[in-house]
Amino acid sequence: MTARLGHIPADPEPNYKSFSVDNSDAHVFSARPATFQYDAFGPGQHLRVLHPENHNRNGVRKGVVSFAQRVADGGKNWKEWTVPIGGDAILHAEDMLRRTSGEDIYVSQQAFGRWRGIADLTAIGSNYVDLDYHNRKRWQGRPAADVAAAVLYKLEEGGLPLPSYILSTGRGLVCVWLTELLPFAVLPRWNLVQKVFAEVLTEFGADKRALDAARVFRLSGSTNSRAEWDRRQVGMVWCQGTPEAPSRHQFATLADEVLPFTQAELVSLRAARATRKAEGLDSHVKPAQRLTQTSWWATAFEDLQRLRKHRSPETGALPPGHRDVWIFLAANALSWTDVPDVMSREITILARQVTNWTDAETDARLSAVIKRAKRAAAGLKMDFRDREADARYKFKASTIVEWLGIEPAEQRAAGLRALVDEDRRRELNTERTRQSRHRRGAADRSTQQTARLDLGQKCLYLAAKNGMNRAELATHFGVSTGQISKAMAEAKVFAK
Repeated sequence: MTARLGHIPADPEPNYKSFSVDNSDAHVFSARPATFQYDAFGPGQHLRVLHPENHNRNGVRKGVVSFAQRVADGGKNWKEWTVPIGGDAILHAEDMLRRTSGEDIYVSQQAFGRWRGIADLTAIGSNYVDLDYHNRKRWQGRPAADVAAAVLYKLEEGGLPLPSYILSTGRGLVCVWLTELLPFAVLPRWNLVQKVFAEVLTEFGADKRALDAARVFRLSGSTNSRAEWDRRQVGMVWCQGTPEAPSRHQFATLADEVLPFTQAELVSLRAARATRKAEGLDSHVKPAQRLTQTSWWATAFEDLQRLRKHRSPETGALPPGHRDVWIFLAANALSWTDVPDVMSREITILARQVTNWTDAETDARLSAVIKRAKRAAAGLKMDFRDREADARYKFKASTIVEWLGIEPAEQRAAGLRALVDEDRRRELNTERTRQSRHRRGAADRSTQQTARLDLGQKCLYLAAKNGMNRAELATHFGVSTGQISKAMAEAKVFAK
């Protein structure tokens, strides 16, 4: 495992600010003199790298960026608002710091439809870890640059990819691994990457309650009112690439570098398990089971959102009689995506998307889903048919399709992938196989058939003219005897 395999650097060398590290155990992270002005990474640039343009849609992206500020306001100490993603958000961030003191201003790391919540995610574009090192005796009072150097050493030592950039937040650090824009379905694997980074950086005060995809962190260029005066400014202390263009990771490679099993290994493990099960030799070791389960529910959640927007394209709200089952299933799907600590907030956002329920009504109607999600997070099981099972509700795709009355034509029109009937599932599997073959550079079936027919005709000719047998033909054309037999058989049928 190489530490930098997961990123495509704008500069072939990481750029370390000039500092040294006294780890008290004789480890010193190598550094070179700084060549960049890190204050170039201001609020506008911070927004540009967190929320880049979508090059597949001429730069246009839908959704909002969430801003927040800690204030003293009659007992309320937090206000939050959203701004359309893109130029409006960038101008807003720059103007906000220009017009005000910029004290205690936060920005969301991901983009959302209308509300800041995992239930309303429109794109995932980074991994991150918040390091509250001021809570760790070993690092209290140390310069942010020194702590950043120790963090980099720790990651290098573990063979893990380095961040795209590190921000000093006054009393801590935020390490950010920028990626391409990703769909909701990647969330389960994204969550696992988050947990690994946090676990590795525990000694630096990694906040394991701040790993979900709806987090806000301090805006570069703002100030931290709780920090010592000479450390109040929030800003970059290290980056790969340049402050204007930090390096981005390819998420698939980043995850393969971080997680115990790569995506390819998971596919192989699933195939091997299927074979063992068919032979009655199913293993008790199932390392990929959790990821497979959560991935399916993440896809099911995306399907539910697609269905909602297909059925109600104007407002997205569902009429009475249709919404109760939808929101129950959507809340349950969300409970499988590793967000138990914020389930109440997330389900409230779901309810706002489709109903006019009050928050109290939402809590009352969906309390069972929340309770089961928390039980599962605590590792508690429930009895189901004389065996222990996950506390969360499980439903077959066919059950959900029946409950919601999703017709075959609607499955195609809404672009559903998990909540489909058997006929549509076969169509999707065929399409995925074709695309996979195309990605691997394999010829499509018609091209293969044409080549095989040509081979068969040549074999028939040489067999008749020169009396060559299958083995001789196989040697002559450099293929197996089985291929020769199949090609000749098809050529004979064609000749008739």
